[in-house]
Amino acid sequence: METSVSRYDFSPITGCETTDEGYLRVWCRAARTGTQLYKRVDGSQVREYRPPEEVGSPESLSTFGMKPATWGHPPVLLDSANTKKFQVGYSGSQVRYNDGFVEVALVVTDQDAIDKIKRKDATEVSAGYKVDFDPTPGLTPEGESYDGVQRNIRVNHIAIVPRGRAGPEVRLLMDRMDSADAFSFDPDMIRDSESALQPCSTASPAMATVKLDGLEIDLPAEAASAVQSFARDMERQLKSVTAERDELATKLDAQQEEIDALAYEKEAAEGRADAFEERVTELEQGSSSRIDTAELDQLVTARLATLQKLAPAFAEDFHFDGIDNEDLYAQAFENLTGSAPREDSEPGYIQGVVDGILAARADADDEDEDDDSEDEGDEPETKEDRADSTTSLRDALKGAGRGNASPVDTYRSKQAEAWKRPLTATK
Repeated sequence: METSVSRYDFSPITGCETTDEGYLRVWCRAARTGTQLYKRVDGSQVREYRPPEEVGSPESLSTFGMKPATWGHPPVLLDSANTKKFQVGYSGSQVRYNDGFVEVALVVTDQDAIDKIKRKDATEVSAGYKVDFDPTPGLTPEGESYDGVQRNIRVNHIAIVPRGRAGPEVRLLMDRMDSADAFSFDPDMIRDSESALQPCSTASPAMATVKLDGLEIDLPAEAASAVQSFARDMERQLKSVTAERDELATKLDAQQEEIDALAYEKEAAEGRADAFEERVTELEQGSSSRIDTAELDQLVTARLATLQKLAPAFAEDFHFDGIDNEDLYAQAFENLTGSAPREDSEPGYIQGVVDGILAARADADDEDEDDDSEDEGDEPETKEDRADSTTSLRDALKGAGRGNASPVDTYRSKQAEAWKRPLTATK
């Protein structure tokens, strides 16, 4: 069964500014969602739950705007007959529900109250409101137990007070926004407006149960609120540190993999360097050894044979010094055919063409000598007699690599044949 009761919550002043008229505009959190611990007149405690749908409902939010601001809580709920006696300002018409909090601005018009706020004699606000209390216990979505639910929240006034009784977690600072825990008290205990600043100074401190690591500890309400706030902060910090640790562990694993890869590459490079060093040693040892005399004779004989073979393809004054066999064959190819070999020609192909042309020339010269001898004696051999000979092949190769004979070519031919003449020793 729901009953209509009064509640007084404490919340922080989060900022202030002075208007052109000298009024003081302050911002505050006048209410929040979640569970809050209240002390009844008989000294017992009750944990009441304020669901987001109740705190943030349009009907509830509309009651926070344009309400009297008082210095301390008045002894009675305000109405048109008594508001003038206690009012020092009013709340603005713009009310915002933000992340579980009701935020509203107060305009303080009383100079004495303005001076006290600026001196920080008052650092909090306390909303006084009527609420329908449903005593059905249960658990919040976050798993926190409660003794009942507040419904149909209707604000009556917003008091400016020196300090709330919910501990440092709800202390009102001009430059920060903290959460707002709250306790209720009986307005009948307040005898005048001055005593409203400390309505429960003679009452025994309210106690609250705090659960830490599975243990339930009874502490004064102020200490319990501070411990809960500290525990929440530690939990957030622990999650943050754990996330950073996991991230660093991931980076460390990646760096270790890179180090292992570099170590493997280093070992491979050292192996290649050792092999190269061994090869250099072998080459140094080989270059220092003397060439065998027989091997040297073979190299000289092979070189002379190549030069003797290619001599007909070059001018008599051509110098073969310092030119290897492959380049000599390429130059001979150009001299014999009139054009340089293609760049993609294999050395074996170039050598074969040059050898073939030189062999054809040699055969042609031999035939000329045979013809001269036949003119002097025997009758020339007929084509019929040499049907199985290579005459046709020789005729085809006879002119290979030659153009029309010219005096210059004739001269060069004679010079090319000069190597065949016997060498004479000179002294």
